[in-house]
Amino acid sequence: MTAFAEIAAIYVALFLPVYDKKQEKRKKTRNMKAIFKFLIKKALEEKDTSNLESYFKISYLIIDSNDDKQIYSLVQHAIEILNNQNMPEDKKRKYWASIRIS
Repeated sequence: MTAFAEIAAIYVALFLPVYDKKQEKRKKTRNMKAIFKFLIKKALEEKDTSNLESYFKISYLIIDSNDDKQIYSLVQHAIEILNNQNMPEDKKRKYWASIRIS
């Protein structure tokens, strides 16, 4: 029984940091998505993408997963759409309604 407890303790000691790191990554990604959603919505309302672009450029430096790369691809496309002067505002709003950063 003691051997089992020791093995369990070693398992927890070795794998708890891995679990904590995954949880921290999920939180970071969730927060990043929420900020991007807010900034895209604000850019639509104010017709100004400067805050969105600034956050995009700064946060681009911390990409560390394929999930992040997919989010950045969506946001980059959203910035292009929002900056497109030839596209009517209602089409931009429809585009925003159709994409889901999730």
